[in-house]
Amino acid sequence: MSEDDFEVVRGSGNIFADFGDPEAETKLLKARLAAEIIGVLDERKISVREAERMTGVTAADISRVRNTDLAKFTLDRLLRIHHRLAPGVKVGLTFSVRDPSDHPALAS
Repeated sequence: MSEDDFEVVRGSGNIFADFGDPEAETKLLKARLAAEIIGVLDERKISVREAERMTGVTAADISRVRNTDLAKFTLDRLLRIHHRLAPGVKVGLTFSVRDPSDHPALAS
């Protein structure tokens, strides 16, 4: 194959939207929150069992977050987990309203 056989397509910044997932925005927020939680766990060297004690969330669910298996989690639950692991650290969410026709994967 040569370079001529490929078309370069710039993503939207949301891989879920790029693949047409109807829950794209929620999934992206969950993924970003999970990444923050994983970062706290790694940076502070918090084990799954220690995280269970700190958050009141089962070790199995902490492992699910670590493995980004986020189907069972709501945004508010992920926010609570983060807050309990890093109580002094604030998570900021920014929302913007845009026309879905600006991105073909979002227009339906």
